[in-house]
Amino acid sequence: MHQDYLKKNPDGYCGLGGTGVKFGLANAGKPRDPQYLVPAGEALKADGQLVIYEAETCDFCKAFNKEVLSSWKSEVPFVKTWGTDAPAGWSLAKPLFATPTIVYFKNGKEVSRYTGYSGGPQKFWQWLGYQLLSPEQKRIAFEKGTEIPNSGSDLDETRPGTYVDPITGAALFRSDTKFHSGTGWPSFFNPVPGALVLRKDTSDGMVRTEVTSASSGIHLGHVFDDGPPPTGKRYCINGNVLKFIPDPPAQAAR
Repeated sequence: MHQDYLKKNPDGYCGLGGTGVKFGLANAGKPRDPQYLVPAGEALKADGQLVIYEAETCDFCKAFNKEVLSSWKSEVPFVKTWGTDAPAGWSLAKPLFATPTIVYFKNGKEVSRYTGYSGGPQKFWQWLGYQLLSPEQKRIAFEKGTEIPNSGSDLDETRPGTYVDPITGAALFRSDTKFHSGTGWPSFFNPVPGALVLRKDTSDGMVRTEVTSASSGIHLGHVFDDGPPPTGKRYCINGNVLKFIPDPPAQAAR
């Protein structure tokens, strides 16, 4: 974790008072409000916005950009800045001290921040998940909980589309692999390649195979060997930790 980096480098991360990399190196003459990085015609989202504070020569920032931002699919928008201020009319809870610092704003106020990055995208995604998910979703995702049968979302969803990770937005299952299992949980016979990580689960006096999201690491459900052809697998997934994105009309009509 980034705390381990601080133990090894007591002067801190890239940033103020750290390795000599200062905030705002290339910001001279530019507005300090991160809105100048928002695409034309768009605005910062008051109901949930990430602002990523970075420095021009910060290697940790470059790693974060490469490992997280370059493949961003989350529904939460982000903007980047070399400044140190909150967007105009918004407020930070405390001063910044290192880069990168990722701040989640809601209704113009800082809700939480993630400071430093030393690899391991799942740590970041799980931090973001704690800001986005409902208490029930967090119970399933982070405590390996199970929803009550027939209570989860998307159980009866039949439209063409993709089921994605609710935090990262990464694709997990396509709708044409979903089937009615009669169990009360959304069931699939095949995942999107590379979307899942399977782990042995010996909890509750049983031996099962846990299904987790490869992108965020959250718990999704379990997989069993009683599914239909062609795989014979039944990925039994908690619907409350799936987000369904329907295909666009033109794509769905093909």
